[in-house]
Amino acid sequence: MRRAIAAVALALAVPTAFAGTPCEGQVASPELVVRTMQMADLTRTALEDTGDDVVLIARVGQDLSAYRLTYSHAAFAVRAHPAGAWSVVHKLNACGTATSALYDEGLINFFSDAPVRYQAGIWRLAPAVQARLKNALLGNKARDYHEPQYSLAAYPFSTRYQNSNGWVLEMLVYAIAPEGVAANRATAQAWLASNGYQPTELALGTMTRLGARISKANIAFDDHPSSLRWKGRIQTVSVESMVTWLRTLPNGCQAMGCPELTVVLPPARP
Repeated sequence: MRRAIAAVALALAVPTAFAGTPCEGQVASPELVVRTMQMADLTRTALEDTGDDVVLIARVGQDLSAYRLTYSHAAFAVRAHPAGAWSVVHKLNACGTATSALYDEGLINFFSDAPVRYQAGIWRLAPAVQARLKNALLGNKARDYHEPQYSLAAYPFSTRYQNSNGWVLEMLVYAIAPEGVAANRATAQAWLASNGYQPTELALGTMTRLGARISKANIAFDDHPSSLRWKGRIQTVSVESMVTWLRTLPNGCQAMGCPELTVVLPPARP
């Protein structure tokens, strides 16, 4: 079950898989349901084996290899109950509109968007980071870092819009930065900029940018600096840029290099 926990909630050259779009009324095939359940079970086993309370998790959506990217959408998996039940807390764009919401849902829902392949990445965070995140994600603090105005290509150093991965990144900053330093989105972004975060840069032509803005409600570029925008250099938050940054920090992950635990469901037999 998908449950909203905040305010009600690319095509062209920017792939739509950079964020989920929860749309109701779509009927999945029996085969897709079975595959989704199998992937959820594999992931649940991997999460249990970590012994952690909160992990960074990402899923594959579309094929992003042309952009040298693997994962499209990041979230937090949270062990929410003593019995060991896991939930996924993340930000989703509402069916291609210009708004978003935070959701708390099960692993089956997390993998139910018919991805190009069933693959997840899991990164184990430092215990102190987990503790701060769990309190924030199961309480009200997570909403302080959520901007409902959504853009798939949101610039990571502007508070005007936010994409799904941007919310995850700002929550990581809240949990990693010294207490009180990243108290809101603006201060979290300032801390990011001064602590080495480098966004993913996509090279887009002018007509592509204009076409995306006209035809897609969930894509905007007016938050990007003019010095970059008019050169077709669109910088945004990807899963890969987030993990690369985590690996530079001494206190972000449990192990040096923040290794990835990969969960893959083998292809279905013909």
